This record gives sequence, C-alpha cells and structure tokens, in this order.
Amino acid sequence: MNFFYPDDDGFFFFSKRQAPPVEDQPRMKAYSWRLIKTFSGALHLATLRHRVADRGVVRLSSAISAVDTETRTVTTTSGRSYVLIGPPEDRHLEYNALFAGAARLGITDGMDVSAALWRFMSDG
Repeated sequence: MNFFYPDDDGFFFFSKRQAPPVEDQPRMKAYSWRLIKTFSGALHLATLRHRVADRGVVRLSSAISAVDTETRTVTTTSGRSYVLIGPPEDRHLEYNALFAGAARLGITDGMDVSAALWRFMSDG
C-alpha cells in the first residue's frame, strides 16, 4: 500500500492506486494543483482535494500524456483528464502539502514546472 495518514497536519496522501477507477471518474476539476517534472522527464499532476477545515487529500496522477491548452486540460496515461480551473496553487500550506505528498508517493526528484505550464496555457 502506498498511503499515509498523518496525525498532526490533517492531510491524507494517496497514490493513483487508491484513486477510483478511471471509468468511474474520467474527468476531474483541479482547483488546487502543481505540475511536477521528474528527472526522467515524466510530468505528474499533484492535486489537493476535499480541503475543508483540518482535512485534505493529496493525489498524485500517473504520467501526463497530453495537454490541451485551449480547454486547460491535462490527460494522464491512465486516461483520466484533469481540467485546471485556475492557476497553480500558491498558498504556502497547500503548496507544501502537494510537494510533501508527491515525495511520500515516490516523486522525490521532482521539479515544479507549474508556472511554465500555466503561462503556456494562458498564452496559447
């Protein structure tokens, strides 16, 4: 299993294995997100969902296979699509939670490329 239930910071970290099947959740809206590029060049989307009061769920996507700048949608190798509702997350706590979640879920060599993607989408 690849998940973490912290006692002190109120975040849950889930890898793609704990996400619902793609056929049950083919398209998602991402309000709180960051895009991470691994050393190998793969891109992964880290999202924060269900952020209410003292709880939140960080999910790390499978590798990104396509980007649609017109609809601001990224599609993963699993077939799930994420519509990026707004710019990348910049609130300190949420930003740190997204990167801590990515590290806990196996992306320890990642580089944040969120701003570059958002500029590309906004200019495209």
